[in-house]
Amino acid sequence: MLNNALSHAQIQRVAPSVFATEPHGRVTDRYGFVPTIDLVEAIEQEGWFPVTVRQSRVRDETRHGFQRHMLRFRQEQPTQVGDSVTELVLLNSHDGSSSFQLDLGLFRLVCSNGMVTPIGKAGGMRFRHGREVVNSVIEGVYDLVDETPQLAERVDRFSGLTLDAGEQDLYARTALALRYGDDWQQRSPVQPQALLGARRTADAGDSLWLTMNRVQENLVRGGLRGRSTGGRRVRTRAIHSAHEDVRLNRALWRLTEEFAALKAG
Repeated sequence: MLNNALSHAQIQRVAPSVFATEPHGRVTDRYGFVPTIDLVEAIEQEGWFPVTVRQSRVRDETRHGFQRHMLRFRQEQPTQVGDSVTELVLLNSHDGSSSFQLDLGLFRLVCSNGMVTPIGKAGGMRFRHGREVVNSVIEGVYDLVDETPQLAERVDRFSGLTLDAGEQDLYARTALALRYGDDWQQRSPVQPQALLGARRTADAGDSLWLTMNRVQENLVRGGLRGRSTGGRRVRTRAIHSAHEDVRLNRALWRLTEEFAALKAG
């Protein structure tokens, strides 16, 4: 078993919604309830162990204990892809706001940062709630593992492509639009250049891979100095929502693939 694997008690302290024993009252009769912990145990049986967990914050207190939650799983001897190792990312809720979703992920060892990588036909797999979902998700695990060579090829390609200053600025501008919307210039506390700053020497460089990693980490972790729409000094917020974490990571990966295609063309 993985040394840093989370116990069920540790998971429950952070995300009690994983252990819900019934769905939220708002779901319809067609909702086939399967506790997320059943999926966790099934994935553990396949040699993948939970290493990270979070659940989204909710304003409606009646949804507490049912809201979206995300777990990241890693093998005892994970596959190395460049400066990262592969993970599985599972997203679900018990209030009808999310289906079961499964993605292949990367965990960068240099910065302890997790990404979501919607690769190939298996990327971003979704499963309806129902009695057969456990078997479907386990099949999805093996489908995603089969995509690992393709993931390694993408990382190599991104690492071998260089972006000039203008291209990096365009990448960061597009990333701000993905985070804040098309009106990011009115809503974002920071300008594109702030996203391109490296938090460590190892991330300084002009490759598409390093550009993506700097932008992704700065958006997800927050803490960048900026100004509010009213001119007040603020720091950008970290992303705590499980859904937004996965959504933004998927979008950034697809943006990176688009840049790679443009550079190759």
